[in-house]
Amino acid sequence: MTVPRHFARPGRGMLLLRGERDAVATWARRGLVPVHVVPLDGWTAVLGAGPSKALPPYDDSLKVLAGRAAASRLRPAIGLFVVDGNAVVTVQAPGWRTIQRWLVWSPGQGVVRPRHLAAGRPADLTAAAGVHGEAARRGVLDVLVDGRGDAQGVLAELMTILSLPGSDLLAGARDPSEGATRVEPSQRQVARFERAIHDQALHRAELEEAR
Repeated sequence: MTVPRHFARPGRGMLLLRGERDAVATWARRGLVPVHVVPLDGWTAVLGAGPSKALPPYDDSLKVLAGRAAASRLRPAIGLFVVDGNAVVTVQAPGWRTIQRWLVWSPGQGVVRPRHLAAGRPADLTAAAGVHGEAARRGVLDVLVDGRGDAQGVLAELMTILSLPGSDLLAGARDPSEGATRVEPSQRQVARFERAIHDQALHRAELEEAR
């Protein structure tokens, strides 16, 4: 089935995790972004509920959420985001040593190779969604290589092909606070993150001075 490529609102995004609400809420509390945790059919959705608690450049809630690694017990995980007009899909497979893979679609170009990130394949996405068969992989590929339309519509088509729940949440047609658990990040976790970033910056400065 073809869905019109005008679906999600610009700047919207969510993570879909294979875990129960309480487990996802515990994981979310260790992050940097306030979120709504919404139980769905077979998945739990995580959507930003406010600005990131971290200092720049980690104050962009959408990008911080898109780049966050899911705990192994919550994978596979799929992220669906509109970032700077591009459709960004993240995939995290089950297993201890998995890496996050990225599929990026750009208007007028179709799928493009993500810079400085591990590129994903249609098979990675269908496997994470639990949808098997050549028809599904071909459907994902056809959507990604087509440069027409916009990022919002691309995400809508992918969700339909992959039978992923939460299309109304991603579209903004449903209030994410309804039936959701709001989770605020731990202040201790945010402080720990800021210290780590500060220490890394000092270390880089020292290396530059030593050259």
